[in-house]
Amino acid sequence: MKLPAFSLVAAIIIAYASQGSAKAAGSVTPIGLPMEHPEAVHGVAFSSDGRWIATGCADHFLRLWDASTGQLHGKPLEHEGGVYPVAFSPDSTTVVAGTEKGAKLWEVSTGKCLATLSHPGFVYSLAFRPDGKVILTSSHDSATDGTASLWDATTGKALSDPIENHQRFYAVAFSPNSKIGAVSGNGTLAHLIDGSTGKPLGIDLKHNGSVRSLALSPDSTRLLTGSLDGTGRVWDVSTGQPTTPPLQHSDQVRAAAFNPDGTSVFTGSMDKTARLWDAASGQPLTPPLPHPTGVRCVAFSPDGKLAATGCYGNTAHVWDAKTGKPIGAPIQHGALVRAIAFGPDSRILVTASFDKTARLWRIHME
Repeated sequence: MKLPAFSLVAAIIIAYASQGSAKAAGSVTPIGLPMEHPEAVHGVAFSSDGRWIATGCADHFLRLWDASTGQLHGKPLEHEGGVYPVAFSPDSTTVVAGTEKGAKLWEVSTGKCLATLSHPGFVYSLAFRPDGKVILTSSHDSATDGTASLWDATTGKALSDPIENHQRFYAVAFSPNSKIGAVSGNGTLAHLIDGSTGKPLGIDLKHNGSVRSLALSPDSTRLLTGSLDGTGRVWDVSTGQPTTPPLQHSDQVRAAAFNPDGTSVFTGSMDKTARLWDAASGQPLTPPLPHPTGVRCVAFSPDGKLAATGCYGNTAHVWDAKTGKPIGAPIQHGALVRAIAFGPDSRILVTASFDKTARLWRIHME
């Protein structure tokens, strides 16, 4: 959608002024005290049963927290390097964390290490397959290369030969039906793989820059990508063809997500905006959502009514996913908000920051 009289930058400034002057609906309030860490917090995840929060910290430890109290559950779980990505199994009984030379799989109730998923380098991204049977991991093995692998989520046994295509991998994802996996990195391609064997499907989706985020639609038919070329793209996974025009930003797109019913997508950019788009047409649904700095992470609530963003500055934001209006005041941290996650009830948000804390927040709707 073109604005004939204004540049994109001018439009963003106008939108920021307009939304900033309007009274935000609802409120966002802290729950308990900050979850303190010795170093920057890189990863965060909410268990699907709502009981647990996992945080990955640069101090080499994974921590599990009681989501109702914010209190530490058991002892911190040690790794060989800083812990970045974390993910719970769909049944909430295990958690996997990425670190130097691999990932570790842990039992939530006891803190027992169940398996080590070995890589040559640092595991930067990972995901459980939605059926809970398989884990997909990917790594940075050198300045230019990485590997991705599939693992049995019970035994930790490798299920595929390592996937190597001369790029450091930054993102992985599974389709909700568990049949398709996707991997991407500092090359210009996102690759589709068989979700059980890891074999390439022969469908490569090309951007003009590194592809840093991936999400598959709820019906498993489309892949959403976010790239440093300043665009998000929606692709048909059966043909590899785009289904919409490029979702255009004026700077790098670092994060992207489908809403739970697949009708809209959310992109976050270094141009200091996040944007909501119609997933079928690629047309914007609201004005750009203004931020004080570049946007690092985005998420939809499970009920699809809310969206959240985390900034390279020191704030996170909650938005009405239909109107794009802010919910409450910006959430304040002391540094980059690196990761965010909604609880299963859609009204609890957890934020993870380089200020050495993670925090729980309750969202109150008017």
